[in-house]
Amino acid sequence: MDISELVFTSLGPLLYNIIFISLWILWFVFHTEEENQKIKSFFKRYLADNRLFYSITGILIVIFLFLLFSYAIANTDVDDAITSAVQAFLDGRNPYQEDVVEHHTPSGIVYGRYHYFPPDLLTYSIFYHFFGSFLFPLLSTYWFVPLHFLLLVPSYWIVTCIVDWPHHKILPFFLLLVTPFLFTNSMLMLFFFLIGYYLYEIREQFTLGMVFYVLAASVKYMVGFIIIFYFYRTLRELQKEENLLRNWQYVGQKLTPYFVSSLVLTIFSLPFGVIDVIISVFIYQGFTPFREEVAQSAGPLLIEVLKLIKLESLYLPIAGIVTILFLVLVRNQPTFDQIIHFSFLSMVILPFYATELFITLPFYWWFKEGVKSFTNGNSGNLPPK
Repeated sequence: MDISELVFTSLGPLLYNIIFISLWILWFVFHTEEENQKIKSFFKRYLADNRLFYSITGILIVIFLFLLFSYAIANTDVDDAITSAVQAFLDGRNPYQEDVVEHHTPSGIVYGRYHYFPPDLLTYSIFYHFFGSFLFPLLSTYWFVPLHFLLLVPSYWIVTCIVDWPHHKILPFFLLLVTPFLFTNSMLMLFFFLIGYYLYEIREQFTLGMVFYVLAASVKYMVGFIIIFYFYRTLRELQKEENLLRNWQYVGQKLTPYFVSSLVLTIFSLPFGVIDVIISVFIYQGFTPFREEVAQSAGPLLIEVLKLIKLESLYLPIAGIVTILFLVLVRNQPTFDQIIHFSFLSMVILPFYATELFITLPFYWWFKEGVKSFTNGNSGNLPPK
């Protein structure tokens, strides 16, 4: 067994679960006092105390190096999947109907469908159309990385519009957090996510913000967890309204963001076949028997335990029961807490590495708790709402 196989099968899952379960425990520890006083105090100290700042930055560097090292030797095939899907699409083939997408498995290269929604495919196809002939000979299957570097600039600008921190403290945190994801389409997800957060939470342009949340979820559908909890919160708000049946205009106003964003994603999917897109994204990505045809199910705690006791075939019902029980436990908590806890839960029960949540969850927690800790209600550099 070579070092890359050792890390992927043993060390990688171990460190992955230790890191994220530890972070979840820390969240419980910090998130116990009323109004999150410990978290607020931590942010204030982080801004004021340079020693604390440099200590945290050092820890982040260690995490960053681990993720980069794991990525380099785990030999992810996201770059191969994106490249083969884009090339097939530009050649006139439908990667949601034909097995044209290249995947690397222990038994060799196999071909399957594209596992990300059309907004992802179209974005990379446009970039490849204009720059692929120049970048592909230089960077091979990582031709899309320059696009991600370009996206860093507006992404950082959006962050500075939300969090009123000095640049010398916000920039290292931002770069260390996003750099490991420059080599996968998680960076595109983050870009859409930040736009959605800015529009939805800061500008209160709920419909347009939800559209970008859905676009983010179309790249990596982990962001869909946030949308689900938002939708659940909306339904609970509607349930509490009196004379609701007489006020359909109010109901329509509250539900419009979800209808419009769903319609946008449907329109993107129509040319490729909506049913074919759904099957390619959800069936082949989420159901372990189909997923194992083109990729390994490995990493998070639940799938590793089930593999150890030879019960992988029961993954879906067990994961479903765990999810339902968890949702019952957190049903009365604020939406923000539900999102954070469910994100951590997802990191340990999904059948694949959920590292995308590592960039959406910290940013979401950072914005929600960090901003109000020291801006007295103002959101970063923006005027009061």
